[in-house]
Amino acid sequence: MTSTRKRKKPEDSVLGIHKRDGLWQDGLARVMGPELLDRWGIAEDAEPGRVREIVLLRLHRVLERFADPLMPEIVWTAYNLGTASRDEESGVVRRLEKMVDEGRVGRGVRTCTRRFNGDFLPAVVKSLGTAQSPITDEDLVRASRWLAGNIRPGAEESADGLSAAIRGLRSPMTPVLKMFLDGPVHGPVDGAGVPLAAKLGAGGEWFCVFTGERLLAAYRESTGAVWDRTGRWTGRDVVRTAAGRIFPTGVLVNPSPARGSGVDATLPLPPDEIARLAREH
Repeated sequence: MTSTRKRKKPEDSVLGIHKRDGLWQDGLARVMGPELLDRWGIAEDAEPGRVREIVLLRLHRVLERFADPLMPEIVWTAYNLGTASRDEESGVVRRLEKMVDEGRVGRGVRTCTRRFNGDFLPAVVKSLGTAQSPITDEDLVRASRWLAGNIRPGAEESADGLSAAIRGLRSPMTPVLKMFLDGPVHGPVDGAGVPLAAKLGAGGEWFCVFTGERLLAAYRESTGAVWDRTGRWTGRDVVRTAAGRIFPTGVLVNPSPARGSGVDATLPLPPDEIARLAREH
């Protein structure tokens, strides 16, 4: 007799990973289901530890697309990674409440819940519709180390030093600005080969640049942005170009692909800051 049991779609199954005690829940592979396991390259008979490793890596790759410095704390708390007790079956709501009560993010529960449910989870679901990047043995070793120590992927694991510094900032600071000015950035270009200006509604015109080609590619993949060409410059070159435009132009470093996060989720250098940098550097 043919089974009539309906198989859950990967897009639905992925929404169960953060529930109960998150990555540590028993039967994680069963929660995910065969289609999601296959989509993420996990064998149905894989050991529980291997399942967790690959799930962690897939989630981490989506999280890397967000420049919002609050997202790692919110996301890994929701998935119960790096929490005080990984065996505490408090549920995702209680974990987020505890995070807020301890003052780890400086935001309310409602805001944190909205960023997780409204920004991160949709990004995970959307990623399922794209080609999944390969996972290497080195990746698995790193994930195993994170899980063994119940620790989160650290800022030192990010693509470059400037990206790591930006993730820890609430406002621009001199050392980070120096890193930006001296280091390479990547972004879309117009027909003249200069950075492409984006109009952000009432926010005016901005150059959007990325501190690594991988970050640019991830943004492009997540948003579906169609750029015929991309270029590479120093941050100082970008500042001078922005300062020389007729229209006041700011620079967004590592803009977030999450809908609604915009300027608040990146390192914004508004036109007045660009003018100052151009004068002084």
